[in-house]
Amino acid sequence: MRTLQNRWYNFLVDTLSLDRSLFQIWLPAAPIAATDASLWNCQNVIPPASLTFNRANGEAIRLSDQYVAVASQMEAPRGALAQAIGEPNAKAWSAFLATQGPIPADSDLPLLFQNWAARHATGVMSEGVAFLSRVVLARPAGGSPSFPLADAKLPEFGGGYADLLNLLGASSGASGDFDSRTVSADVSQTWTGGADSAVAGLWADNDGAPLHRKFAASTVTARVEVGARAQWVVIPAAWYDSSVLATAFSSAASPPWRSDATPSWNDFFAPGGSMRRAPASLLVVDALNITVTSDADFDRTEQQLILQHAPAGLWPLYAPITDAADTVVSFGRTDKMSIGITTRSGCPVMLGANVLGIARYLGRAD
Repeated sequence: MRTLQNRWYNFLVDTLSLDRSLFQIWLPAAPIAATDASLWNCQNVIPPASLTFNRANGEAIRLSDQYVAVASQMEAPRGALAQAIGEPNAKAWSAFLATQGPIPADSDLPLLFQNWAARHATGVMSEGVAFLSRVVLARPAGGSPSFPLADAKLPEFGGGYADLLNLLGASSGASGDFDSRTVSADVSQTWTGGADSAVAGLWADNDGAPLHRKFAASTVTARVEVGARAQWVVIPAAWYDSSVLATAFSSAASPPWRSDATPSWNDFFAPGGSMRRAPASLLVVDALNITVTSDADFDRTEQQLILQHAPAGLWPLYAPITDAADTVVSFGRTDKMSIGITTRSGCPVMLGANVLGIARYLGRAD
């Protein structure tokens, strides 16, 4: 299966004009629920160093959680608000807050500042609201108010589901024919050097290994048609400040890292650390139609086993059957198999991502 998956990876890269130095397949490739939150959850991950990322294997590491963990280990910068809105405005704002009773809750600060700035400091309204929003979204329970950290609120990202549909509506499609006899299995020149920790079988479960091997050893062909394809850029919203992460990454010792910081810089950014990568963009497709064939002869028992697992999704997408996605398996008189996988138009599918190392993500040389 690893060899077959490598061939599939190379086929996708060539057919969809992708970059081997960035691209990663995401599984299961199922339609995204039609909400902004579902789209944002897809973006809020730290991908592993693997050509295939199976997001169903355990809980993915959230980008926002790691950002929060990094920020919480740094000393609070002095005068951070003053840097954002200017010293005179910061003093005037502090004087205004001192007149409030009771003291406003953290969650009220952005709106309160917006109302105050509309009368007293319109020129820095957006900067102040953005700064205080980061403080609210990123502060740990009971934590110090002097630095933006995070709580359990849903981290937002730039753009929403409707914007994604509009992007796909203005995008072109693609098509191609896969043949396991002719597509190269060499993935040594990819960004992982060929490492892939998420190779599955004909279906995602580990049972039925002999049948998986039989399928992978056969001649596998696929006709692939994509109605539209687009790169959706991942842009963290107000909870994220790239300068915080850049400062943390470039400073392996305190300051600004706390002298007693646990986890330490190495836990995040050294080889094996939890924040070594981030998604730069997602490959999204719409109206997907794939017909997979295998020239292996499957006996009746094997056919029943395949049919039993088909509703949960089969290679290469592993997309469960829903109102927006279907998988149909048939066997001819010669017992050879055909798999038809379709997704409904207007139901975007996340097929993969372009992954950057943390240095490149922050605009630095690797």
